[in-house]
Amino acid sequence: MAKWIPGAAVFGLLCLMIIPAPGIWGVLIGAACVLAIVGSLCMLALDRVASAILVWRARMRTRRPSPSRSRSRVVHAGARMTRKV
Repeated sequence: MAKWIPGAAVFGLLCLMIIPAPGIWGVLIGAACVLAIVGSLCMLALDRVASAILVWRARMRTRRPSPSRSRSRVVHAGARMTRKV
């Protein structure tokens, strides 16, 4: 649904240019179309920024593993026996 809202708003603005609505109705319809376009652009920008941050965090985690995961500890299990944890 979110993908067709900016298209419908642009279509509405074009229709207002071709067939102007009288008085306050034209202003209200135009304002609603402009708000829909601006809101969609803001949501698109927010989505792109959030996706970029998530990709960056995933790269940083795979590049530098935590020290506790990279080294295995040796724990005594008894006399002359060890096991890796």
